[in-house]
Amino acid sequence: MLNLAIIGATGHIGRSLIWRLGADDRFRVHAYARQPDLVRADAEGSGAILVEIGDTNVFDQKSFDVVINCIGAGDPARVAELGADLFWVTETFDNRILALLKDHPETLYINMSSGAVYGTSFAAPLDEHAEVARRVNDVRPEEWYGIVKRNAEAKHRAHASLNIVDLRVFSYFSRFLNLDGRLFVVDLVNAVLQRAPLMTSVDDPVRDYATPADLVRMITCIIDRWKHYGDGVNGAVDLYTKAPIGKFELIEAVEEKYGLIWNVEGNVEILSNTGVKLNYIPEYRGAAMWGYEPAYNSLDGLMHELEAIVQGV
Repeated sequence: MLNLAIIGATGHIGRSLIWRLGADDRFRVHAYARQPDLVRADAEGSGAILVEIGDTNVFDQKSFDVVINCIGAGDPARVAELGADLFWVTETFDNRILALLKDHPETLYINMSSGAVYGTSFAAPLDEHAEVARRVNDVRPEEWYGIVKRNAEAKHRAHASLNIVDLRVFSYFSRFLNLDGRLFVVDLVNAVLQRAPLMTSVDDPVRDYATPADLVRMITCIIDRWKHYGDGVNGAVDLYTKAPIGKFELIEAVEEKYGLIWNVEGNVEILSNTGVKLNYIPEYRGAAMWGYEPAYNSLDGLMHELEAIVQGV
């Protein structure tokens, strides 16, 4: 049984990992957050069994087999609110985990990265040949999030002797979605729950929505690779599903199942961590060489989690 720490346990991804990994008898889960009481309430509600719940200030006083870093802000409004502090928060916790690894080099560090490392232009495929070009003398706020994530990945590759894997999450949906957030899927879910019309823009972006089942499948593959090789597992992989989905295809599926009423308006405000993008789709399949095979496509995974939200599960 592996001792596994989740840092940032009250975020969207952190909460869903507690729900899945906390019920897995292969792991003894230690969860850390700025508000431990919220983690405790989550665990009680989901039936997850956590060995320890603590404050993020103390997680590095112990050693673990696996550390998963979920610290960060995925919601565009939260990213905007953090501003320059986004750099400080990411670097502070990342450096603390790296210090932990230097004392315990056998530990596996899984860092939740982002598709934002590919930049803000998504005209070309986001595959193993992707390149990022940035203006040296005009770095804009919509680039900050991607720069933060890319800087962390570069630092991790520089520590090649340590077991560090950056897991790039593009779009993520689960029953733990923050319904106060500023995302299209939040508006969609709230429209279903409140039986209110959904107002959306005329654009039809395509997204690859991963859900907890496939995220845990990927994490399990990373852990299995680390256990097999023993050390030197250092790299980055993209999380992907069997197939992405367009916005209006998703809206129509929700309309068919839940009777969603929706309208198109040209002036709906759009927030994005990385700039407005029509196609945000991972095409790098390096994870397949690590044994990863997704179980869901974006539509099926999202509809499964949406039903859990509707049913209050």
